[in-house]
Amino acid sequence: MRKKLDPTNPRDIEHLRRIHPDFDEVMLNSSFDYRSSTQNDASFGAKFRIPPIMEPQHKFKEHQNSVDAVCWSPDPDVFISASHDTTLKVWDARRGLCTDTLVGHVAGVYHCAVASNGRLVISCGAGDTKNVLVWSWPSKQICNTLHGHTRGVTHATFSTDSTSAATIDQEGNLIVHDIMRGIPKCETSPHNGAGHGSSFCVDDPNMICTVGGDGYIQLLDLREQIYPEVWRMPSVVANAVALHPPRLGIAGAHDGHDVYACEYVDRNTIFTGGADHKMKRWDLRVLSKGKTKCSREYLGHSGSVRSLAVSPDQRFAVSGCADGSLRIWPKDSLQEVRSTLKGLKAEVKQVEDRLNQDLPAEEQRALRSRREEIQGRLPSLRAEEEQLKRAGCIHAVRTLTGHSAQVSACVWKDNASSMGANILSSSWDQTIQLFNIDYNNLV
Repeated sequence: MRKKLDPTNPRDIEHLRRIHPDFDEVMLNSSFDYRSSTQNDASFGAKFRIPPIMEPQHKFKEHQNSVDAVCWSPDPDVFISASHDTTLKVWDARRGLCTDTLVGHVAGVYHCAVASNGRLVISCGAGDTKNVLVWSWPSKQICNTLHGHTRGVTHATFSTDSTSAATIDQEGNLIVHDIMRGIPKCETSPHNGAGHGSSFCVDDPNMICTVGGDGYIQLLDLREQIYPEVWRMPSVVANAVALHPPRLGIAGAHDGHDVYACEYVDRNTIFTGGADHKMKRWDLRVLSKGKTKCSREYLGHSGSVRSLAVSPDQRFAVSGCADGSLRIWPKDSLQEVRSTLKGLKAEVKQVEDRLNQDLPAEEQRALRSRREEIQGRLPSLRAEEEQLKRAGCIHAVRTLTGHSAQVSACVWKDNASSMGANILSSSWDQTIQLFNIDYNNLV
């Protein structure tokens, strides 16, 4: 039998190099991941074309240091920004003016978020004191200081029912606070190293997702943390019975690199962005069965994906990159292509059924023309379906430009009056940008 050659054995390597002159090039390319190819592959731009570019409608600049976060306020056409200059600013989006400056943090402010009830705003930042503040709205006064973190707090968010707030710090410690009483109701350490983000499930305020510098995505059920762990009772341990499933975590979710952002959009779906230059979508129904491959990858960024936001109807997502650009993505173009194919095939069948009937010659010509038109579209759609299945990735539909440094945050808000959306982005270039999106132009 022929001996198998081992490409890690020096003797076999020399033999393979003599047989295959391009052996070194092949081995080098095979070791490249997507992140490396964005930096070393000269043809990267041809593989992932830059989508149509959009400029911002407004640009806001008054902060004296990098802007680390931005969020829409409870008031219409008003938003809040958080900066490394230790302040939060309130802006009138229509007039492009800063209407108020909120002071209370002793160091840089890393993040801010608004409760769904519209009565509270939370902000977090550096320092070992006053690193998590809760503001009442519309008075814009500090109504509570949340304690428990001894290091800078990198991210804070409210649950969908506005009764809880989650904060995660630079040591990977997560605290879930009872907002009404102002006390921690759950403390855990889901990450080894810095925690970068957290997100409550939109459908279930007891479920939370966290991401961090250890490359993990962690999912926690707060009911298991808050209530007594029944499986530790002596009678249960004696009978080797476990009533609670283990915590669901995804190791190396972004090829082992940092995971910077997450959005827990429903019970089964999570979007994440990481230092592998990718945005990913995860189906938790698959993960619960032990499969750790993401359901979709969104490729095209040439830098780390530092922030993301998903439209309320989940049709689109926007991601912010370390290179200063943002991209808008359809949720699942493969599903859309398959839906179009199914519709066209059904229409062809209807046309053929009508052609079998006794119809006037003019109507028959129109039906034959329509059938030829549909059949002409089918091959390209089938080829696109195969390409999407093979690539397993989704391509962006718009590129948003204007920032000259890392995009630290982005938020999406539907605009019912214009059948579109408003997207805010903040950056380390000390600016905030506003983009107006028309849904009809994205399809």
